[in-house]
Amino acid sequence: MIIYNEPSSNFLEHILENKIGYVLEQNVKKYMNKSISASELRSWENSLPQMAKVLRDADLKDNTHILLEYNLPSTEKRIDFLIAGHDKKGRRNAVIVELKQWQKAKVVKSDGIVRTFLGGRERETVHPSYQARSYKRFLQNFNEALYQDSTINLTSCAYLHNYIPARTNEPLLDPSYLNYIEDSPIYFQFNDRELAEKLRNDVSEGNGFEIAKSIEEGKIRPSKKLVETVNSLFQGNEEFILLDEQKVAYEKVIALFEEVIRTSTAKHTILIKGGPGTGKSVIGLNLMNYLLSRDSNIEYITPNQAFREILRKKLVGSSGFVEIRNLFKGSASYVETPKNYYDVLVCDEAHRLKNQGHMKRKIEGENQATQIIRASKLSVFFVDDNQVISNKDIGNFDLIKEEAKKLNSEVHVVELDSQFRCSGSGNYIDWLDNIFNEDEMLVPLEGDYDFQVVDTPQELIRKVIDEQNGRVMAGYAWEWDKKLVDGELPNDVVIKEMGFAMPWNDPNRIDWAIHPECAYQIGCIHTVQGLEMEYAGVIIGNDLGYDPETKSLVVRREHFKDRGARPARPKKDQVDLLDKLVRNTYKTLMTRGMKGCYVYCCDEELGKYLREKIKYSI
Repeated sequence: MIIYNEPSSNFLEHILENKIGYVLEQNVKKYMNKSISASELRSWENSLPQMAKVLRDADLKDNTHILLEYNLPSTEKRIDFLIAGHDKKGRRNAVIVELKQWQKAKVVKSDGIVRTFLGGRERETVHPSYQARSYKRFLQNFNEALYQDSTINLTSCAYLHNYIPARTNEPLLDPSYLNYIEDSPIYFQFNDRELAEKLRNDVSEGNGFEIAKSIEEGKIRPSKKLVETVNSLFQGNEEFILLDEQKVAYEKVIALFEEVIRTSTAKHTILIKGGPGTGKSVIGLNLMNYLLSRDSNIEYITPNQAFREILRKKLVGSSGFVEIRNLFKGSASYVETPKNYYDVLVCDEAHRLKNQGHMKRKIEGENQATQIIRASKLSVFFVDDNQVISNKDIGNFDLIKEEAKKLNSEVHVVELDSQFRCSGSGNYIDWLDNIFNEDEMLVPLEGDYDFQVVDTPQELIRKVIDEQNGRVMAGYAWEWDKKLVDGELPNDVVIKEMGFAMPWNDPNRIDWAIHPECAYQIGCIHTVQGLEMEYAGVIIGNDLGYDPETKSLVVRREHFKDRGARPARPKKDQVDLLDKLVRNTYKTLMTRGMKGCYVYCCDEELGKYLREKIKYSI
């Protein structure tokens, strides 16, 4: 969606009359039915007059077209400024200009990342040239008007109109950013004439209406090149082979897709139920691959940001094709998506869906499941009610089924049973179920899965990280101070009586589970859900213990520190919902390891209890 598409003469008139902020504000209300913040209004009123000066210097014909605030579909990202027209040789061009009000920046070692002052504090963000380039490449790979019509040449740049660069060693011109700057040049405060010259060369002959219209109305779906790249990643890759009921679930979705294609009025929702390690993500990724090859408009949804980032890195890292990232979205991306806009939406880890997205416009009577079902002809949900770990998680089986019925979407259910994680040991999963459900008839722990209870957290680190190159996780039984101390992460996970202290995982490293610099950090449930590793270590905090007198597990509310996930205290005679959330958390953590899981218990009695259950099994 574009909220402003006008000839340059109209744009300059709106600037001259000091009306541009008002016009954009009214257009947002008209086209998006929402209000804008005061800071966004100030941003327009500060940056757009600077672009008007550049346009006047460029001496453009009146019918050069200006597009403002182009919302990249199913993302929160908007292109600030896009100008379309012909050059003197009659070629059709469009230029993206990313506008920034920055005044200073610092180099960051991470690829394409800088540090600057944003939102009231200094934080890390992408380099302006990287941002402009990524928006350009998104359009080139997802907007049909651009990848099917080779006559429209799209370029990009960044304009930092308040930024006076340092005379030497300017951070934004650091050699580490050179490949992005070469693709999308960066212009500073006194480079306005150079930017004007670029626009004069590219679009000065005007006649940009048809170009702008093509871009605005172009259908959003992956390009053939992107589809072929994704397909090549799956060919012959053993990691994505479907087995038994995985294949059954996959073919069921394909059959429903064929019906959706044949019948324009058909609308279906399929719920695929399966515990940890039943191969839900393998099915989902295979579906994405096949349906892309069928020219389907499909996206893959994961509510867990860390899980989403790992999936992106695995595929992008194998191909080098960064636009693959745009096929993976968060669950809050569909608030404003029109009905049946997508052919298929695949939602992994659907039990983590929320009522509404963070900082999102709320729609009465809708939640994220509603929005996904409404936005697609065929919605696919992978769900496990036993992995709900927060009072904000609403995506249970019954709720999704009910929301589908409300939207007249026919519901189908497939169940997965076979275990493909934990050395294929469904027995270990059953044993954990018995432990956490406190069933009287305990299933013996048998098979090849390597499960141990260790005596110290130091032993856990040695066995899991040093010897097996695994990762150690913990329940949310410690406060999390995300502020750096002398440039280092603070040691929040502290077990004084054992002389142990380590930091929680770096909140700026979403890929904690696979990044080599993050090995000696403790992962939390929000970082690891949906992921797997060969060996997993788990520190069970004092939020979970064992009472030998009552011979039962106990959940201690005072030791549970995740305020955002913690439900309210129960009233008299009510069940404490926290009890199930803590049990689900530890069961989920203890099923991340493919070959083995080692556990250290802060509660001594719980450690004894688990050891006894292992002995009983032997």
